[in-house]
Amino acid sequence: MAHEIYWLKPERVLYVSYQGHQTPDTLKACLDDMAVQLDTVSQPVVIIINWLEVTKADPGVLRSNLGHRTYSHPMAARGVLVGFNPLHVMENETTAVNTRGSKNTQYFATMEQAMEYVKPMIEGVA
Repeated sequence: MAHEIYWLKPERVLYVSYQGHQTPDTLKACLDDMAVQLDTVSQPVVIIINWLEVTKADPGVLRSNLGHRTYSHPMAARGVLVGFNPLHVMENETTAVNTRGSKNTQYFATMEQAMEYVKPMIEGVA
């Protein structure tokens, strides 16, 4: 499997790790699994997306699933994305905004920075 998904804080913070070589099919499989998790909650959640374990990404892969329901899922409040290079940021932003109609993403270079950002949500302070 080219991804891993689990709840850091049930019904509050979902963790998604893309791993290995990302193709349009592996990306779609992860987006499908994310949508399944989002379908289980009754309030919008934060999704941490770790791209640091991606060893290769096909050109344009982040634009390959334009319109996927995960990008516009009503339970996806904010995406906290980690490890995206400038090209991947642009591709992801284009896809998300074209699908959702708005931006709901924030980018960090390291997992430490991302975890500091979501710490209040995990600890229940926010």
